[in-house]
Amino acid sequence: MTIEPTPEHLPVLRAGDADRERAASIVQGAFAEGRLDLVEFDERIAAVYAGRTVPELEALTVDLVPAAHGSKTDRLVLRSAGSSVKREGQWRVPPRIVVETEHGGVRLDFTEAVLRSPEVWVEMKSAHASVLLIIPPGWSVDIDEVISEWGSVTNKAGAPVSGLPLLRVTGVVQHASVTVRHPRRRRWWWPFG
Repeated sequence: MTIEPTPEHLPVLRAGDADRERAASIVQGAFAEGRLDLVEFDERIAAVYAGRTVPELEALTVDLVPAAHGSKTDRLVLRSAGSSVKREGQWRVPPRIVVETEHGGVRLDFTEAVLRSPEVWVEMKSAHASVLLIIPPGWSVDIDEVISEWGSVTNKAGAPVSGLPLLRVTGVVQHASVTVRHPRRRRWWWPFG
């Protein structure tokens, strides 16, 4: 039998570059949404990059991140059975999206979307379906936690840019496909010779 150490006896975890970038992304997102004024943004961003421990970074962002068990508006549930679901244009994106689809299709276009958080979680349960996630150039994508059973999970997005949003995709896909890509270039054609 082991006894877990109490929090005051745990060593303080040092912050790495990825921790600082994640905290900076949260602060930048709050500033972009108008939850921080310019003075407070400058103070917090300077403190983030000067932060040496994880608790220091958490203290700078604790009032900016929605609670894990937030309200119903903190998540969007999309269900489809034998049909398709689309979100495109200027739609409000909550921090968490749940996609449940069977024998259908889901297309989420984030290129003009309004984010409420710099990190968006998409949790999937998809069978015999296709899911397309379209993201602007520069976004970070994490699809490592998607379990594929007789399906495909493809990330066609380019290199991420520091400070831009992160899309995390998790869940299970069975006999289904999940594709993350950038918007396609529009091809103009002239019908008259």
